[in-house]
Amino acid sequence: YYGEGIVIALLDTGFDLSHDALQNVNVVGEYDFVNQDDETSDEPPADDIGQDDHGTEVLSVIAGNSPGNFVGVAYDADYLLAKTERVSYEGVMFEQKIEEDWWVAGIEWAELNGADVVSASLGYSDWYSYNDMDGATARTTIAADIAVEKGIVVVVSAGNEGKSREWPYVSAPADGRNVIAVGAVNSMGILASFSSIGPTYDGRIKPDVLAMGERAYVVAPNSKDEYSTADGTSLSAPLVAGTVALLLQALPNID
Repeated sequence: YYGEGIVIALLDTGFDLSHDALQNVNVVGEYDFVNQDDETSDEPPADDIGQDDHGTEVLSVIAGNSPGNFVGVAYDADYLLAKTERVSYEGVMFEQKIEEDWWVAGIEWAELNGADVVSASLGYSDWYSYNDMDGATARTTIAADIAVEKGIVVVVSAGNEGKSREWPYVSAPADGRNVIAVGAVNSMGILASFSSIGPTYDGRIKPDVLAMGERAYVVAPNSKDEYSTADGTSLSAPLVAGTVALLLQALPNID
């Protein structure tokens, strides 16, 4: 099982498909909600260089395929690519509320285009307090749970704030009641120190599952055939989303 017949939507910073392992990703639709066009790879000068690096790494974990070198979890699935996040603008880090609006627009677009699974390695906490992590406040959290009600399996990264004294908790939309929030472990199954923790403010256990997110193998962005490792729940989430796709392929009548 490699995901054939399953539609997976990724919400991220953009996607560069020029690497050998990404040449054959079956993209059935893509949209840039930041620049409002159909190109999700870097578009200078509107995008700072490197805008699409994170999304490219995330995509490789789930969709990459270079026989003998690299195999993603569900490389035979169909993909919807949504660019919903701006990393920086004119060299300054960009973290603003409009990114949640782009995220909501992205998951609505994914639902309209037939997504079975959504994988989102993004999270929002800067304009929230911990008591907002109750599964009913953040706009991305609300949108994610609505998507689940419409039949989509929504998988999101728990966050990388586990070491923070001020906010070690999961961020939105990982606090969603019906989303699968994914934390990170290393190759030995030991919890990564950076992986965000629960519970949610209303006392629910989060994250829901853990997957490898420490020194995960990824394609090296801006290269043709090089690979590297990366850390973060951003890498563990697509591993779980890909596994969900395989289950949906193998068990098409599963509820």
